[in-house]
Amino acid sequence: MFAEIDAACAAFAAQHDLPGLAAGIVRDGRLVHSVRLGMADREAARYVGPGTAFRIASMTKNLTALGVLALRDRGALELDAPLSRYEPAIGAVAAPTSDSPPVTLRHLLTHTAGFVTDDPWADRVLGMSPAELDRLIGDGALFARSPGLAFEYSNLGYALLGRVLTVVSGEPYQLYLRRTFLEPLGMTGTTFDAVAASRGDFAFGYRLDDGVWSRERIEPDGEVGAMGGLATTVPDYARWVAFLLDAWPARDGPDTGPVRRATIREMGLFHAPPFQPDGPVAPASGYGYGLVNSSDRTIGRWLHHSGGLPGYGSHVLLQPDRGLGVFAFANRTYARMSTLTPHLATLLIAADPGARPVAPSPALRRAADAVARALATGRIEEIADACAVNLLLDTPPPQRNAELAALKRKFGEATLAAIEPTHALAGTAVLACANGRLRVQLLLAPDARNGIQKLVFIAEP
Repeated sequence: MFAEIDAACAAFAAQHDLPGLAAGIVRDGRLVHSVRLGMADREAARYVGPGTAFRIASMTKNLTALGVLALRDRGALELDAPLSRYEPAIGAVAAPTSDSPPVTLRHLLTHTAGFVTDDPWADRVLGMSPAELDRLIGDGALFARSPGLAFEYSNLGYALLGRVLTVVSGEPYQLYLRRTFLEPLGMTGTTFDAVAASRGDFAFGYRLDDGVWSRERIEPDGEVGAMGGLATTVPDYARWVAFLLDAWPARDGPDTGPVRRATIREMGLFHAPPFQPDGPVAPASGYGYGLVNSSDRTIGRWLHHSGGLPGYGSHVLLQPDRGLGVFAFANRTYARMSTLTPHLATLLIAADPGARPVAPSPALRRAADAVARALATGRIEEIADACAVNLLLDTPPPQRNAELAALKRKFGEATLAAIEPTHALAGTAVLACANGRLRVQLLLAPDARNGIQKLVFIAEP
């Protein structure tokens, strides 16, 4: 399987003229495969190695967002409080209209603050000083529309979140994020200081103009790097991906951090209006907190984020239901890695189509056992104690028993073969029969007994 991954990466690098490429596959908590191709330094003829650091640009945003949520969990800030509580200078900025609401941290997290899309500009001002950011805020020309009306991707919004992290934590946001996440996770090769990283095993960024390669300048670390300043390696970033994926499924047991599993899962919910993103994804995409939530007929539900800087392109794709993460870095300006990772995920799913198994809840198991018993006896009354108050009223026993009898004549004796949970109170029971298989859709009620409120038999083709 990994030979196909290697071949797909090599073909992509050749097709898109990438100087260098690095990719990683994370499954069930560990890096199971990595890819290294091409040059980290064209001038020195130095190849991409296992520890080569790439800038990952806006993939930094999920680290920043989780840093904000960690402070929220500690009671140090409120997502719906006005931004001016944490950055007083923003309070002096004139709102776009007299009836505009104040900008909140939630607006910044979800790109709904009313700022303009700013990728070309923001990518060249990573090194902005605190005084320069103060002047930008003070100039008061921030708004394109009233806050809260629409999704519009804003690096400035995440730069302001970096300022909030600094103010609330009492230390530079770089140090706060390092202390909160990078050090506990052992991400020793990850840094905001790309200039320092460039003195080691570093992938220099390149552009190609009219067939001529040139090296992009290294944008230094600064006050707005919380929106996209990280440089990291494949082994380090695999640790971050594994940490995020470990939040699924929701479960009992120790919650050892660095933040709560529930907080990580919160990042992937729809928190902003849906939008049509670039790349091969379905229209039903929405921004969470530092992650985009999308769906695809082949891949299913996935969380993802891209990154682009002068000299770099990157993308990460997470499939929580499979415990699978795929990410890729390249050192060419705005390389569209978001077209590679879904392809790699599709290859991995084709080789192993099963989702990570989830144990059925006791209530769902009781319901499935009851249905198998009803089919064996041909009498729904035999399992009345497992039925919700509506089930025998919606389909009276004579009608339901006739259905059971017809199924038994056609399919013969049945045994419960599997239970496929949707969640704790819904799922599908698979019955292996003498003459085929039946799938039984189960929906349980939210009453004390979790009785069966809906029961549908479907013959497998």
